[in-house]
Amino acid sequence: MVLEMEWQVYDPLQRRVVATVATRSGQSIDNPTTDGVDRLIRAAFRENVRALLSHADYRNTVLAVSGTSQPTGALWPQLLLESLPGSAIAIPYAAKSAVSVFSDTGHGSGFLISANGEILTNAHVVGRSKYVKVRWTDGAEALGEVVRSDPRRDVALIKIAPPEGRAPLRLDLTPPQAGEDVYAVGTPLDEAFEGTITRGIISATRVTEGLRFIQSDVTVNPGNSGGPLVNSRGQVIAITVASFQPGSAPTGINLFIPIADALTALNIQVGD
Repeated sequence: MVLEMEWQVYDPLQRRVVATVATRSGQSIDNPTTDGVDRLIRAAFRENVRALLSHADYRNTVLAVSGTSQPTGALWPQLLLESLPGSAIAIPYAAKSAVSVFSDTGHGSGFLISANGEILTNAHVVGRSKYVKVRWTDGAEALGEVVRSDPRRDVALIKIAPPEGRAPLRLDLTPPQAGEDVYAVGTPLDEAFEGTITRGIISATRVTEGLRFIQSDVTVNPGNSGGPLVNSRGQVIAITVASFQPGSAPTGINLFIPIADALTALNIQVGD
């Protein structure tokens, strides 16, 4: 019996198939038995596994460092952000500091965190792009350079020229409490919906594979990734990262990266 198989290597950091390997191998048995077909299938499959493990494309892929499994903050010098006044701002005003981010993987969202032109988003939004297009809700565009990226924590920093007339969002590093009102801002589904604001509450705080997440029922969709989750004072408390939609049915279970964890991963500190 000979089996022809196609194997796919999926990278959970990049969230895509990074290699496809074809194998063709088999096995034979000399003496017929009642379980001969099952034995042949298992033996042929085993030989294909061996062929996969010895295949150069497979070995090069799994041994290559395509991302990082540990926090990467130490890779960059510390970036100190100016502390902004903590007074509350209206949610629609906060939404004006959110952007759409366009890379070779599609589009996502982001938001301005400094007057010098630093923008936060997800690592999976920028992918492997060195340069991305950033667009404000009023249609103005800028070229952005991806200067820092941590695939494990799924955060990235984009640098654009200091934008005139654009106010960076205030950040609240205090862990939120369950039941607090929150608002998600981003560009869900299609770029035509940029600047969309949705409302929900904090549902819980979760820890998955050693990483903290904030859970909320605020509505988000593909394209919201990288956008800000703000509290009722218009301060960023987290970054949109994932939405659970089994069978394309919204569940109200969405995850967000705490802003303090995002800053730590990229070695960014907010001044006193």
